[in-house]
Amino acid sequence: MDALIKVNITRHTLPFNFPAGTSRGVLLNKKLWLITLASEGKEGIGECSIIEGLSPEFTTDASYEKSLKEIVLKIQNSQMRVVDLFRNIDDLLPEVVFMPSIRFGLETAFRSWLVNGSSILFDNAFTRGERNIPINGLIWMGTPEQMSQEIEQKIKQGFRVLKFKIAALPWEQEKALLYSVRQRFPASQLEIRVDANGGLSMESWASVFSDLEALEVHSIEQPLPPDQRDGLKLIASKNSIPVALDESLIGCFKYEEKKDLLTEIMPPYIILKPSLMGGIKGVSEWISLAESMGIGWWITSALESNIGLNAIAQFTSEYAIKIPQGLGTGGLFKQNFPCPLRMENGFLTFQREAHSKISSQLV
Repeated sequence: MDALIKVNITRHTLPFNFPAGTSRGVLLNKKLWLITLASEGKEGIGECSIIEGLSPEFTTDASYEKSLKEIVLKIQNSQMRVVDLFRNIDDLLPEVVFMPSIRFGLETAFRSWLVNGSSILFDNAFTRGERNIPINGLIWMGTPEQMSQEIEQKIKQGFRVLKFKIAALPWEQEKALLYSVRQRFPASQLEIRVDANGGLSMESWASVFSDLEALEVHSIEQPLPPDQRDGLKLIASKNSIPVALDESLIGCFKYEEKKDLLTEIMPPYIILKPSLMGGIKGVSEWISLAESMGIGWWITSALESNIGLNAIAQFTSEYAIKIPQGLGTGGLFKQNFPCPLRMENGFLTFQREAHSKISSQLV
């Protein structure tokens, strides 16, 4: 008997438009795997996007692809209809709970299949063109000259929120750059966020925070490494600069683990990335928990291609968006997939007239 669901996995590598500097090194290429589902005369596509050193289920390409193939085999051997499989996915494929990138790829492939490969995965105000998503402009680490050029470009593009990667260059250089921006644009005109990617230390954070407070910075993402929970709790309690947890959330898959983390540290904000934090279902649970505890949040893409970014943006719009989101990474790559998303004056928009059947455009 033939499988009711046919699944295909293809690997892609997208080169960056420029060397993307972070505190963990410089990124030149992005690896991803696309999942395509075919069943009952319909097709769907989803993206499994990883970040080496962060994605909890990724160690090597070979081991990751082995996991993908095992999951594909289980799906095809299930002899189930797509809707029944995904209704019971936690029971049939319990391992994907601990594989956030694969879970996200499967979730979005399923939603894509429901609409037969359409790029409209969620019917909401965003995809109907009734509401746009405010986003921050991301300033990658580089030389002061490179970062200054990037700042000018983002300002001209209409961004009113800029997020700076810090903790790679000497702090005095990074501080000087931030001061030069703030001198030109007061906090009433430009919101500044910074992301340390865990790059500060218990010895350095206080002086850095003092400088950031003078700069009227909105928030700092992950000032310390995730394993320094006591330090993060202390810093968050000071609240001189609101702390937003990011990497600390990775690896917390069970509800009680999530609740314990937020209860212990009580961060003012959490940053949510579906490919790293449990897919759509996992992020939905984080949001529910955060809102019940009075913790703010925003959703950020994690270097996905346009396929993943499109899904994340539409999922984000299922919620009441209170602050700018981190969804401005669609233009990072030299080669990307067709997409109805556009960036206009610091907002992400959905061009309904550009809507298409994404899966049919892929080679």
